[in-house]
Amino acid sequence: MNQTAENNKSLLKGMLIGGAIGAAASLLMAPKSGSALREDLSNALGSLSEKSMGLASTLKERAQNAADTISIQVSELSDKAMEGKQIVADTLQSVKEDMQGRS
Repeated sequence: MNQTAENNKSLLKGMLIGGAIGAAASLLMAPKSGSALREDLSNALGSLSEKSMGLASTLKERAQNAADTISIQVSELSDKAMEGKQIVADTLQSVKEDMQGRS
């Protein structure tokens, strides 16, 4: 896994953990009845779940875009390598023919 992907993964973890801690702390500090607190916790959990799904989707999309870009670049590089190989082979054949003609 490359450094950018690791950084994105760490950022996502940090955001989720920070969001959960912040939501729990704010709910526990507020003076509410048990049922109101449970409802708020449930709402906060649902919101956190939606946000994490959105972040995961974005991260997946970016990873796919990066993979597509890399695939295209590798294909182009392979084509150039094949062209270079053919040029070298043609040059060697030409030199060989020149050497045989001089003999």
